[in-house]
Amino acid sequence: MVAKSPREMVSDAARRCADIINQEISLRNWDDIKNMWIAIRLSDGGYDGTLYESKRDAVRHQEDEFLCAYICFRNIAAGITPFEAEKFLDFNRRAYRAGFRLPDPDHKTGGPDLFLSTDDHDRLRNLHVRNFLHRYPLPKLRSN
Repeated sequence: MVAKSPREMVSDAARRCADIINQEISLRNWDDIKNMWIAIRLSDGGYDGTLYESKRDAVRHQEDEFLCAYICFRNIAAGITPFEAEKFLDFNRRAYRAGFRLPDPDHKTGGPDLFLSTDDHDRLRNLHVRNFLHRYPLPKLRSN
């Protein structure tokens, strides 16, 4: 088996999430979707096939608002890579497990947004790389 780079080691959920977002961006007029929201399921990276006018609408139309991550297209105008989708989904999963309650169907904006700091971004990237190296360890060098 040929070892892939850490950027290629992403889950099917992340690939699906990236494909959905990039498809919506490429198939629709940017002016129509730039302020729209999408609810991505954390379990499989899929969505319900609907783009929403506001985060509040996206949150309200989910059976369980804590099973999805919510993102506005204006934040991802150039699209998203599977590696970025992996970090996005993982960040939201970790936030929910840590007790953050971001979506709020009764809040006028749908609840607060949690931003990924540079430190958190680096931490998730390094975690992903460590997992890759654990799965595909570097060969030992022989000393003479």
